[in-house]
Amino acid sequence: MVSATDRRGAPLDAVRADERRLVVCWQHPLTRAVEEIGLLTFDGSAYRFQYLERARTVDGFQPLIGFDDFGEAYESDELFPFFAQRVMDPRRPDYIRFVEGLSVDPDDEDSPWELLARTRGKREGDTIQLFPAPRVSEHGWECSFLVHGTRHMTLKTVPIGDEMRGKYSSEQFEEILSGLAPGDPLQLQPEPANEWTDSALLVLDAGGHPLGYVPNLLLEAVQNALTNGDVHLFVERVNPPEAGWHLRVLARLDAESDQPFDFFSSDQFRPALAS
Repeated sequence: MVSATDRRGAPLDAVRADERRLVVCWQHPLTRAVEEIGLLTFDGSAYRFQYLERARTVDGFQPLIGFDDFGEAYESDELFPFFAQRVMDPRRPDYIRFVEGLSVDPDDEDSPWELLARTRGKREGDTIQLFPAPRVSEHGWECSFLVHGTRHMTLKTVPIGDEMRGKYSSEQFEEILSGLAPGDPLQLQPEPANEWTDSALLVLDAGGHPLGYVPNLLLEAVQNALTNGDVHLFVERVNPPEAGWHLRVLARLDAESDQPFDFFSSDQFRPALAS
């Protein structure tokens, strides 16, 4: 049952260390700007949702269904219906193939959470996206992410070294993707002339073919890791065309750094307080 607790505005650093976190983002239907508006967490037994303070001032954003109060911290023993409907029904005949395509164990009791994390909880025509937060590791931090904008590599060219690459035909792009295997190294390259953000980072295969982009939400953390340590990026899984553009390439990033890492330290993740 969904309930609101009295821990209104609890600081994010009070979240238990063993909790897994998904940043909930909203995309403006006209400008297409993606804004962080909340945080969904799971500690293995209970779920928690809390708005970020910035959600109050995001242009055009209205409270999510079932989460009417910006100042409440909502808790439930079950995944909230708003998010549960974003997970594929295990009774569907293609469920096993779908979850295995995301490197998720269909028999794992935590698979609904893992599916949310891997698919970003995205539905056709929807404005809500979820992004898994990086996890602290022994030598720095790590995360898995779906390469963004793969479809754009068939529509545009980008400068790679001394030449322009991209605008691949469907056949050319499928040939590039079919040449990838789990564990293959990937490269990162800045694209300062990107039309949306001058911080954009392209994801390239070992041959320098652009596959898409690092999600915007991770850009600051990845840029800091590139400056202060070593970043290792490789293929975790490549899915077939029927999976859809946004699920084609699952990548894994390991960042090694001796600098303290707190993904939620910036003001953009300040929790909303009760009015």
